[in-house]
Amino acid sequence: MLDSSPASVVSLLSLAEAGDDDGLAAELVDLAAGSQLPAAVRDELQALPDARRCALTLRVIERAAAADPPTPVDGLLMPILDGLAPDALSWRAAHHLIDAVATRTAAPPGSLAVLAAVAERETGECPPALLAVMRRTAHEGDKHWPARYRAPIQPWLERTHGRLNVGEPWAEAANAETPGPELLTHALAAAGAKPAARWARRAKTLLPELGADETRTLIRRWLSLVPRPRTITLRPDGERWDPNEVPDAYNARALRGLLYLLAVTPPQDDDIPAVGRLAQHAAEKIPGYGPRSQMIAYASVYALERFSTVASLRELTRLRSLGQPPGIAAALTTAIDRRAVALNVDPSRL
Repeated sequence: MLDSSPASVVSLLSLAEAGDDDGLAAELVDLAAGSQLPAAVRDELQALPDARRCALTLRVIERAAAADPPTPVDGLLMPILDGLAPDALSWRAAHHLIDAVATRTAAPPGSLAVLAAVAERETGECPPALLAVMRRTAHEGDKHWPARYRAPIQPWLERTHGRLNVGEPWAEAANAETPGPELLTHALAAAGAKPAARWARRAKTLLPELGADETRTLIRRWLSLVPRPRTITLRPDGERWDPNEVPDAYNARALRGLLYLLAVTPPQDDDIPAVGRLAQHAAEKIPGYGPRSQMIAYASVYALERFSTVASLRELTRLRSLGQPPGIAAALTTAIDRRAVALNVDPSRL
């Protein structure tokens, strides 16, 4: 971790004030392991002229890359970029930081905005991996900070609807294979413990437009990919759990919507095991976190209940028999009781 002792802070500030950027870069790399800058050093470096901040950033990157093993310094450098004019940052430095920050669960919004602007300047688009960390940052920020926290990255968040976050195999497959952009856009628009009536009405007309049988087959394939390991491994950033074991929050919203779409349209026999396997995966407990995704687990239970067949009732009963977290177990029991009455079936005999 970065040494934030008074002596270290004084040394870093002295180098900055003296204009010794080679010495400053060397000391930062020697002391850093991806930690946050001490506030006094961060403020001093943010006050440097843009050209000097950019040159220092590149020096730190080059020195860190030459270390054995290479030293991760994106956590140290990202605060330095906050408020920087994008035109001042080289593509070489930005490209390195984009690759590094893509493995973070979140990062300073102002710095992410700088990297996105540089990437658009050089390539014409915001890299998908950078957009993914922007969305994760917004999600985490919404839990703890006012809406203005996400303001620097809001323009990119607003114009990228309908594409899921890269880093999860199922989401990357959905991005590549979706039969129409409205499918994922509509899935992301779903909200709540059950779909709204207006949303459900559109889902019932959308599926035939896209090809009902083919689209259901695609959705089941995507659901089967959810348990696969991430394609971009995330680095724990203070969490008490492994972030790679928890679904991407943005993509999880789309999964909920796809489950609701299956639920409100005529089911097929293959839907039941596909949704049941996803429910089982989502309900698994992750050390330090709890169920992998309660939202996906509840949406799966909702879908299985809405299928309203003996086979789906049997699947609900199987899931409950595995022993589930209290809330999910209660949802299963409620769904089983309602379907058993509707189907006039004794679930104990299934």
